[in-house]
Amino acid sequence: MVDRVSTSGRLLNDLMVMQSSQQSLELLQYRVSTGKKFQQLKLYGNDAPRIVDLRNEIATRQAYMRSMDLTEGITRSYDAVLDRLAEAASEIIDISSPIDAEDPSFLTDTTVLAENLMLEIESNLNVRIGDRYIFAGTNYGTAPVNDLRDLALYNETDIGTANAGETADTIPEFTVDAGGAATVQSYHSSWTASPTTDAAAWRKSTLTINDRQTVSYGITATDPAFQKLIDAVVRLKSAVTSPGPADTNGNGETVDERRSMLGQAISAAEEARVALRQLQSENGAIINQFDKTRVEHENFIAISQGSLEDIEGASKEEAAVQISTLQAQLQASYTTIARRAQLSLVNFLG
Repeated sequence: MVDRVSTSGRLLNDLMVMQSSQQSLELLQYRVSTGKKFQQLKLYGNDAPRIVDLRNEIATRQAYMRSMDLTEGITRSYDAVLDRLAEAASEIIDISSPIDAEDPSFLTDTTVLAENLMLEIESNLNVRIGDRYIFAGTNYGTAPVNDLRDLALYNETDIGTANAGETADTIPEFTVDAGGAATVQSYHSSWTASPTTDAAAWRKSTLTINDRQTVSYGITATDPAFQKLIDAVVRLKSAVTSPGPADTNGNGETVDERRSMLGQAISAAEEARVALRQLQSENGAIINQFDKTRVEHENFIAISQGSLEDIEGASKEEAAVQISTLQAQLQASYTTIARRAQLSLVNFLG
């Protein structure tokens, strides 16, 4: 009877050992394939809360970085556009400083150049990334600038009268013929009549780039820098096409009036160029802040992932060696059980 119990007990014990070894083999295979110690977080014991905290912090910082990556496409587009518009201001200055304003070809050539600049300025301020017009404030679904070539031009009664840049939530306006009709107009698509208020056309966007750190970014077509630039190009075109008392050459303005209007175009363009470079500098500071914060996030993530590796990581090489040893032990167990399974009923009962 003792022999019968002993034989049965040995068989049961062998099966239990094999089952435990099989589970160990599966864990070792998991370590080899993933490089991690355990499949379940609870098996890490006291380290489990730290693992959860580090994983959550890494995920949060990665989300901040993705947001900055998306926004940086816009801020870098601002930089490129501002650079080109500053060049356009320089071109207005160059065109408005002719060798001879009485040259008949100057009128035709300058009109073409002015209208080309209008098209370029309009196109740059209506830049769109995806479905968002980046200079439209929070009205990002609507192009902010109308066709600048449709703006009424100044005439000789406007010489010496400068348009002040709007600094509140009033859509920028131009007053043509300040000495008489005082017709009010605007290049902005949100403008309907004077005075028009549209805070959304001025409002900047905000982005959280770190815990309790929010950055305000965005440049809108209502900015005084663009108002000055558009005023300059309108005055340039006005100097060569607006009506006025005929001079001896039969042109719309006298040479002195034309030169005065060109002088105003130069003055407005110079102010615009300075303002545009200032905007570019402010936007550059935001880009630098993004870059600095991104580096901080990357460093934290690298350190945290190193800490997780220390806690969770398993040596694949060591696990592979253990697998080889365990497989040999399992093979021996299989052989032993196979032999015991060959016991006859007589031997088992005897």
